Amino acid sequence: MVSMTTAFNQDVIHEVKDRIDIVEIIGGYVQLKKRGRSYVGLCPFHNEKTPSFTVSPDKQVFYCFGCGAGGDVLTFLMKREGLSFPEALAALAARAGVELVGEEETPAARRQRELKERLYRLGAIAASFYYRILARHPAGAPARSYLQRRGIKGVTARQFELGFAPDAGAVLVNYLQRQGFTPEEIEQAGLSLSRPPRGLVDRFRGRLMFPIKDSRSRVIGFGGRVLGEGQPKYLNSPETILFHKGHHLFGLHLSLPGIRKEGRAILVEGYMDMIAAWQHGIDNVVASLGTSLTPAQARELKKYAREVIIAYDADTAGQAATLRGLDILAAAGLQVRVLQLPEGKDPDEFLAARGPEAFRELVAGSQGLMEFRIHKAVSEHDAGTAAGRKAIMTALLPYLRQVRDAVEQETYARLLNRYTGISETAILNDIRRPEARLDRAVKTTYIRDGRAGGTAAPHQAELFLLRAYLASPALATRIDAELGENWCRDQAARDLVAAVRERRRENPELTGPDLAGILTPGREPQQEALLARLTLAEDLGPVEERAVNKAIRLLKLQQLRRQSKSLWLALARAEDTGDQEQVRELQGKIFHLQQTINSLKLGRGELR
Repeated sequence: MVSMTTAFNQDVIHEVKDRIDIVEIIGGYVQLKKRGRSYVGLCPFHNEKTPSFTVSPDKQVFYCFGCGAGGDVLTFLMKREGLSFPEALAALAARAGVELVGEEETPAARRQRELKERLYRLGAIAASFYYRILARHPAGAPARSYLQRRGIKGVTARQFELGFAPDAGAVLVNYLQRQGFTPEEIEQAGLSLSRPPRGLVDRFRGRLMFPIKDSRSRVIGFGGRVLGEGQPKYLNSPETILFHKGHHLFGLHLSLPGIRKEGRAILVEGYMDMIAAWQHGIDNVVASLGTSLTPAQARELKKYAREVIIAYDADTAGQAATLRGLDILAAAGLQVRVLQLPEGKDPDEFLAARGPEAFRELVAGSQGLMEFRIHKAVSEHDAGTAAGRKAIMTALLPYLRQVRDAVEQETYARLLNRYTGISETAILNDIRRPEARLDRAVKTTYIRDGRAGGTAAPHQAELFLLRAYLASPALATRIDAELGENWCRDQAARDLVAAVRERRRENPELTGPDLAGILTPGREPQQEALLARLTLAEDLGPVEERAVNKAIRLLKLQQLRRQSKSLWLALARAEDTGDQEQVRELQGKIFHLQQTINSLKLGRGELR
């Protein structure tokens, strides 16, 4: 059996991929139609009505021109099924009839793998032990009564493998030792505490037990709720080699199919909220193991969903957690909405009182990220006073200024006007006002030109030059000479270019087809998607000298404009401080830089 930590050489990976037809594999998930030499279909990674998902049998890659997902057949399986790279490779190897032989495993890696396998088995046995106590033992009667009062059915308790930890010294420890586990293993699993001179005792006692499982349904830890008045109310497993609280989401193993189908997840705070929602047929819900959502949890959600609806409790702590979660989820690249529960309610209580249809109505009426911020600011300040209106705008402007789309800006201005009475014109002026004091000439240079912040054209130009960079070592050398080694603004593009440079140091003549394996499989999903995009980049046109010159000129202009903007900002600061020597120096630099920009715009500027 091949371990999930085994490393594989490139020959093995290529043999598996060579024996697999990407169209056949993806066709099992997506209805594909032949179009020219490629196949198209509706993207399985985002909702769309017009097919933008392309599969190339010639190049054995896929790419969605709608959401940007892309890569090879292994990438598809990892993304679609939530598998690790070794798991995806093993699945395809079994289908292709290829025996996987990994590279030599170090003794330390083998010991770590074997320990993890033992702890997974230990966790499963512990969960089964707790469940039997809850379901059948007299000691589990208080927990059974509690679940009955909370409306949790027996079938639901069985699905989640809920259990009960007896309020005794070392019942579980003794049971696990009889099953062949050592005291050290039980302690490493986070299920025991050392209490000299008594030795090991159970960590969880007198608690309703919630097994925490990973996306593959393996028990990695536990949460325990006290049934009486003891503290803490909830107790989680400590950090172990399997369990890192800030990395996992409760219920994900059950909700994955629903999340993938919907393209979105509903995020609640606690175990009971998640279980109640699931029992009521809400099948795309997960819990964040407490109120502190982490960036790692947001990244985990991003693997399976495009959108997250936060449904935290309506109390003060829940609202504070919602505000923290908004920024974390948005930073992970997720679309975020907020479900507003009636004051004082949590999802569990709301579902018990109103039922699933009323909850689905709240989901449908959930607020977008900016709408929520606006309502929050208006509710916290008196819009009937000048001071209140100023406080509202002060709270919102940092977020409103991040909105680049003019239509969205006007939509939010209308909403604010309705709540505060501030004119839409005044709001828009505040949103669009430069954050630093700029001279009129700065506005003339950047606002009139309309390209201060970069546009779609430079992005297309960058994609085109990336394609040229892969196609020709000579063009790559020229592009670096003209634009500098850091000419890519996108991080994935920079990483891809760095990988190409590294490979060409070993073999300077490598071209596009030879660069297919430059990325470490399963390690660089963004670069893999970008490489697939470039492979299928018919829309970028042929790599010809005239087109390359035009793209270089366009990116050069963008670089110079950014330099000019920095100089104008420095000039404004120098004028404020009265440093006349620096003012004259900066004016000279701006003058010469503007001459270069004008020459390039007219097509007269020299490219090296």
